[in-house]
Amino acid sequence: MSLESEILADLRQLLSEHGVKARWKGIDLLVLVSRVKREQQIDMGGFVDSPDLSLRVPKLAFAGPLPKFGERIEVDGSEYRISQVSSHPRSPLLTLSLSTTDE
Repeated sequence: MSLESEILADLRQLLSEHGVKARWKGIDLLVLVSRVKREQQIDMGGFVDSPDLSLRVPKLAFAGPLPKFGERIEVDGSEYRISQVSSHPRSPLLTLSLSTTDE
């Protein structure tokens, strides 16, 4: 079994146990939230929440093009903006960094 196959098998197990529902461009996804940070920023009228999180998703979940910077994604009922897409050519995983839609 190749390293990529082992990673995908482990990821499928993790997704079945800890996956969170997400939706991007009409595609339903099951993702792992790998980092969550919630801060507050000063804005007109006071402080506002500024969520920051990362998702791990198998590249195979996307039949066509992969998500891009600036696109919107819904995770567990909340909408976010994709602020970074990380993909290594030999890795079966895609990492999406998300931020609030206001930024």
